[in-house]
Amino acid sequence: MDIFKRAVLFNIRKKEKSLTLFLLFALITLFTTVGFSVLNAAQSAAARLRETIGASFTLQGKPEEFDFSTDGKHYSTQLVPISQQMIDGITNNKEIKGYNARQSAPVYADGLYFTSGTSYGTISANTATEWNRNFTNGTLTLERGKHITGEGHGTALISRELAKENNLDVGDCISISYAEDNLAANAVPLQIAGIYVSDADMEFDNDTIFTGHDSYWELTGDTPGTFSGGVDFFVTDPARLDLVIEQIRKNESVMWDNYILQADATEYKAIADQLASMRRLTTLLIVSSVVVSAVILFLILSMRIKSRIHETGILLAVGVSKGAVILQFITETMVLLFLAILVSCPIGYAAAVQIETFLQDRIGVISIGVPVPTLLLQYSVETVIVLFGVAAAAYPIIKLKPKDILSKMS
Repeated sequence: MDIFKRAVLFNIRKKEKSLTLFLLFALITLFTTVGFSVLNAAQSAAARLRETIGASFTLQGKPEEFDFSTDGKHYSTQLVPISQQMIDGITNNKEIKGYNARQSAPVYADGLYFTSGTSYGTISANTATEWNRNFTNGTLTLERGKHITGEGHGTALISRELAKENNLDVGDCISISYAEDNLAANAVPLQIAGIYVSDADMEFDNDTIFTGHDSYWELTGDTPGTFSGGVDFFVTDPARLDLVIEQIRKNESVMWDNYILQADATEYKAIADQLASMRRLTTLLIVSSVVVSAVILFLILSMRIKSRIHETGILLAVGVSKGAVILQFITETMVLLFLAILVSCPIGYAAAVQIETFLQDRIGVISIGVPVPTLLLQYSVETVIVLFGVAAAAYPIIKLKPKDILSKMS
């Protein structure tokens, strides 16, 4: 009778013990498969996150003077202006994928009724409105029309509420003028390029009119090519944000005493921290489960083989080699491991699908797969552990001579 047949018959004859070992193999394989799948998904999600989630830093001038209104009750702060030359010097860094300079001013609008009920609103000038923080963080969404790009001269984005209040739509025109100390002058015509909507759960002034810098400079009379607000620079890799800022600070042509550089990776770090915690926890669980499972497996195999001392002695006494005896023990165990792997594969896939749904509800888009190379590596490691466990468990018995084994039984 060959070794494989004897191994199968033994597992069938000792079905209760074989079932225990089979279930242990199945649980170890299933848990490890799901663990590696989650770990792989977290790593993939982190890589995608670094490509899709924006991180940026803001350059802003420090206050240089305060302007008070004629009644002395209101004042505005003038910041050190930022020049286009400074912006160009910073964007020469290859790790910066885009920027948005922004500045704002209060405005009147001829014949326009603001939703707040006041007589004026706010103009927000941008290099590209799609890079405006309110659009990138989801507070605002372009409902129809198109974003303002470049200088955006003569175009504007207005809110859905403001458009509804004044029966306006994309393509219509409005006229605005600079509101300073309750005086209106320098009217500038703007054509509506798009309509935006704001998140109801977020606070935003729907009287804000987005436009380009050319219109802002024409309206306020400020020097073209200078920006009185701040500039947001977006980096290609959020993980390198601090290093990029450190590189930018080495630019000696900028008088940094007059400016503030502030990093913003809030959105990236919020999700990245969750993914990092999940990777650490998953790794810890995998390592712990493997170690604990290996110890339990060794104990079970030791008891399983120790209970067969008499059988081992007889086999050795009739001339069966020690290698053949160990090979039979290994074959018996490997048959159960193979069956456990076959059963755990579909169950592991189903479990991965459920975990994927669970995680998507909490941290957004994430895809949990069961990569073949990882599975093959896992099964190989399991096989090595089983082979080592069987050999270690059988060694105390196999090293004895047949007469020693039979004497122990007597």
